[in-house]
Amino acid sequence: MKTHWVFNNCEEHKQSARALWDKKHDRIERLLKRYDPELCELHLTLYYHENRNFWELRAVLYLPTGTLAAHETKGTMHDVINIVADELAREIKRHKELVRKDYLYRRRRKQRQNLSAAGPLLGADVARNRREAFFNLLRPYMKSVRDHAERELSILEINGTLPAGEVTADDLVDDVMVRAFEQFEDRPAHLELDVWLIDLLHQRLDELVKKREPVLLSDIPPLAEDEPLTPPEDVDEQAFWLSRLFEREGPLTIEDLIPDCEETEAWESLSKEEQKERLQQALGRLPVVQREALLLHALEGFETSEIAMIQDRDEADVVADIQQARQKLAEELFGVSQAEESPTS
Repeated sequence: MKTHWVFNNCEEHKQSARALWDKKHDRIERLLKRYDPELCELHLTLYYHENRNFWELRAVLYLPTGTLAAHETKGTMHDVINIVADELAREIKRHKELVRKDYLYRRRRKQRQNLSAAGPLLGADVARNRREAFFNLLRPYMKSVRDHAERELSILEINGTLPAGEVTADDLVDDVMVRAFEQFEDRPAHLELDVWLIDLLHQRLDELVKKREPVLLSDIPPLAEDEPLTPPEDVDEQAFWLSRLFEREGPLTIEDLIPDCEETEAWESLSKEEQKERLQQALGRLPVVQREALLLHALEGFETSEIAMIQDRDEADVVADIQQARQKLAEELFGVSQAEESPTS
């Protein structure tokens, strides 16, 4: 990240001001690790008001997804720098979560519009018993179902609920499409198609879990790494940054699930594979309904009301479970408690 200083009436304090800010630098950098540092600029303006004996610091951070600012006045340079750094960190976390929510909403809306447009054609194929035509039309809209299936299978395998490799995400997608064809005319009228497809996936996962005996962790081979995301090339387009920041084709990260929780240095010292394993194990220890609610909300952008329909529960219970799941993950992985905050806020 490029950092630019301006000093007003305090030229002799340049070195000490920079040294104080450098102590906060690593924290800010960690919060911005998904951004290209060459495209992030921080402008710091420090004032000393001699007539009233107080300090003023203004920080303006320019990111590809927006501009953030923090400002404070205090009696000492040390205090004003510490407070502005903390305020800027909070603004970064808030901004990333808002941008993420907007991105998930737009992605979900686009997927839903496309699937809804295909709905009448799917219905016509069912009415005429055209199975292959139905499958060929539906398959391009199954990405979110496959992603969710892959995450659930990884967790069920690593905690020993299902034998590794016995069922694949593609197998589950095929099962869901067959069920969708067979049950299309009887599907609940109040459910959007994408919500209904996820519901069918959960039904199939429940069936697999109920008929299986647990297996030992030592019997499970290492999981293969996912292929990395290849982003669009136009770095001037905001869509490039939204995809770069939030479209997750690689391993699941804690930032995906608890965006307002800062990762500790101890966590960052772990390899990506160690982080992935610990996160999956922690997710596997959550109650199933909590884990499913958290993943559907945080990664797929489903509203809590839609998750309640999928899980056949009250929305208030879903909201509480998402918050509790985040608290448990933060406590287990970082040893900290999350502030009480509704997942829909």
